Amino acid sequence: MYVPRNNLMLRRILVIVDGSAASLAAQSVAIELAKKSGARLTGAGVLDTPWITAAQAEPLGGGAFKMQRDDEVIRQSHEQIAQLLATFREDCQSASLVSESVELEGFPASEISLLSHEHDITIIGQTTDFHFDWEHRSDTTVKLIARNNSRPILAVPSTSPDIGSDVLVAYDGSPQSARALHMFLLLGMADQKKVHIVTVNTRYAEAERIAHEAARMCAVYDVTTELHMVATRMDPSKIIIRKKQELSIGIVVLSSFSHSAFSEFFSGSCASTLMRKSRIPLFLHH
Repeated sequence: MYVPRNNLMLRRILVIVDGSAASLAAQSVAIELAKKSGARLTGAGVLDTPWITAAQAEPLGGGAFKMQRDDEVIRQSHEQIAQLLATFREDCQSASLVSESVELEGFPASEISLLSHEHDITIIGQTTDFHFDWEHRSDTTVKLIARNNSRPILAVPSTSPDIGSDVLVAYDGSPQSARALHMFLLLGMADQKKVHIVTVNTRYAEAERIAHEAARMCAVYDVTTELHMVATRMDPSKIIIRKKQELSIGIVVLSSFSHSAFSEFFSGSCASTLMRKSRIPLFLHH
């Protein structure tokens, strides 16, 4: 088993397994973090029986056929999840990591949120729906988990991310934003990385004050920061997207539930676009 080689405080990592490209990338990130921290990994697959058995318009006499069809879909999904979890355990064993796996059954967001309470962080693909239909994936489950979960999540894109690069923190001075940054620092995920603090405000002096507040928080954890203060009335999300493209960023840290302008970044159409198309993992907490 790997022993900790830095200050990462991760002890248990929950990684969501569904076989998609984004899920496989999430597993790779989880294994990398576990190697650095010595954390125990839990792989979870979800059997979405409410979706499978949901009522549908049926022709006369079609009810019995649907029940048989539902039973067969559940059986096939169970077998597929079992195989994915077996592969996950094998990958962890090859990396000399301690792991376990579990199959959840029910509404994915609810079941994942409940299990996440026993873990420090949940790592999940940015797009997933647990129906093994990889042509029609969405970010709905990830948004629900991020909004309602008491633990942070790391939403990983389908590309192979380099989480060892710099970090971008979208910081607006709100309590939610402060908690997201604080949790990221507490878990040690900023160790040995440069953190770029981005603040957006209509007044430069206020943006500067907020940025220095975040920098002081990072200094307590011996984290190097670079400040980016922007005075504009432009949508803050556009500034964040521009900055992450300009800089060498491995992770973006966001508050997933805020009453400030950044709340629009997560709940608006721009956030949906980023969740679908971003090649950078998003650390989300509120």
